[in-house]
Amino acid sequence: MSTLSSRIPAFDGLRGLLALAVVFSHVVALTFFPWSGGPAPTPVQAAGWSLGAPAVDTFFVLSGWVVALSLQRRPAVWPYLLARLRRLAPLGLLGAALGLLIARPLAQALPDGLAPFGLLPALTEPLTAADWRGTLTLGLGGWFEAGRVNAPLWSLAVELYASVLLPGVVVLVQRIGWPLLPLSLPLSLGAGLLLFWPAQLLPLFVLGVCLALHPLTLPRRRLLWVGVLGLLVLLSRLLVPTDEHLYRWVSGLGAAGVLLAVQGLRPRVLLAPWAQWLGARSFALYATHLPVLVAAVWLLWPVFGVTAAGLIGVPLSLLAAHLVHRVVDRLPAAFHPLARRTSAPGG
Repeated sequence: MSTLSSRIPAFDGLRGLLALAVVFSHVVALTFFPWSGGPAPTPVQAAGWSLGAPAVDTFFVLSGWVVALSLQRRPAVWPYLLARLRRLAPLGLLGAALGLLIARPLAQALPDGLAPFGLLPALTEPLTAADWRGTLTLGLGGWFEAGRVNAPLWSLAVELYASVLLPGVVVLVQRIGWPLLPLSLPLSLGAGLLLFWPAQLLPLFVLGVCLALHPLTLPRRRLLWVGVLGLLVLLSRLLVPTDEHLYRWVSGLGAAGVLLAVQGLRPRVLLAPWAQWLGARSFALYATHLPVLVAAVWLLWPVFGVTAAGLIGVPLSLLAAHLVHRVVDRLPAAFHPLARRTSAPGG
């Protein structure tokens, strides 16, 4: 059983790059969704779109890994749950507020048909009662269509659900080890089909817990190949452009390979100051970037077009994330010791 600290600096740098990958995928998504019924994507659109889902899948595996190490070191459940809530809720709710107050009004102010095959039309659709409940509770009040408010919120809601289950998962992995992973597949599939579809994503968190508590020991010379193979599996969406939930199980295996390589090899690029800076602000970037991109499009599309305006919005998103990070980091520190040791998408 692992006795490592739950903070692995190379993971912090990786987390920043993953959040940035999601941002660029949403720049593409401003004009292209695979299921929108629009024209076939250009190679650049296909490649850009394919960055987002693998990054989120890696976040899920990484969350299981880091939370497991945190719970192993400090197994008190209630402080852990409060810390996770403090970690996820402020930025999640801020992302919801920015979606409601900025992304939706500005998207509705854009000309009809400006980017009919992207995510902008979803931001103009009416909100249902379920959307309001889910948005304002980050999914705890019922599932919602996050694309109508702030698309990244769906994965934050999945993180909240997984956070409730992870203490039990940690106990089971401590007792039975890796066999829990294949057992979780039919159980999560059944729960997802009969009860609630996000349950289908639980095996990614279970995989992270297994990697943390029963680590795979590989020779250093093999880690690079494991990481390359994992990256190729993650990027297989270039060839299989799908967002099907069950394909995320395959993607999760790729994420595991990348995380094993990063943990063992500690690439210098991920330990560089800029990568660590980005990693520290990654959760803020993840939760707030889409409204900033929409604002950039609203302001600049007549001059630059939608995609170029979205690209201009990327550095603006980084600036906004920095400012938000500084504010949120100064919130009352009642649960900081655990909150800083747990992972979330982009955080």
